[in-house]
Amino acid sequence: MHSVLTVEVAQFFAPVLHEKLLAEDFEAVFAGDTDSYKNFVVRMVLAISLQKMGSGYAGLADSYYLAAMQYFEDVIRPKDLKTLQCLVLIAQYSLLTPTRTAVYYITGFATRICQQLGLNEEKTITLGDPDPQTLDMRRRLAWIATANEFGLAHTMGRPNGFAKSEDHMDVEFFSTVDDEHITPNGIQPGPASEKKLVAIHFCKMRLLQAEVRRVLYEAKRDKPNHENDPWYSEMENKCKDWLASCPEQPAWSKIW
Repeated sequence: MHSVLTVEVAQFFAPVLHEKLLAEDFEAVFAGDTDSYKNFVVRMVLAISLQKMGSGYAGLADSYYLAAMQYFEDVIRPKDLKTLQCLVLIAQYSLLTPTRTAVYYITGFATRICQQLGLNEEKTITLGDPDPQTLDMRRRLAWIATANEFGLAHTMGRPNGFAKSEDHMDVEFFSTVDDEHITPNGIQPGPASEKKLVAIHFCKMRLLQAEVRRVLYEAKRDKPNHENDPWYSEMENKCKDWLASCPEQPAWSKIW
């Protein structure tokens, strides 16, 4: 039940965890496993899920959050892919409960780790010949961390921390199939997952926001300097294309 709750509520927008591995982590923790990463993840996803279910679960959600933070130092110290997953989970919870943790600090920390791990370029993401499951997770975390950073920059009116020219993202999108099809031995064909489609759609939106902010509010340039500038029609067409690719309504209804 707990793993289903997480899949249906906590993993829209940001599929930061592989669902099969998450289910295994739940089983391990309930069986008494003391691994810091597993205990942190299980408690955080329950906290996020309960917060999204409604204010009536806020107290219970916060208790899971506080229990997870007992493992904070252990999961942050390695500064690896698992650390990045944990930071994204904290950022998700911080957006739901702003008084708990400063989301700009956590998001900035995740951005720096992304850069240290080389997750901001496709050519460095693929270094070391990672297995398909790891490669897909690297791409997921790259896009999720970037979307979080772009969104925060948009909200706070500041440049994004990736310092990419023209806000360009040279990273392929992650696979759209359900996680049961994504294995270390390869990615098997399967129907597109609503959760993945929503997440990718959300990432594309952040790129459009970043371009609007850069052109209209950040860039020191002569154009566009009037409402008939071609840039406006180009951006309008990009937005229409983005809306046309929007997943069906049932997927969105599970988010709000």
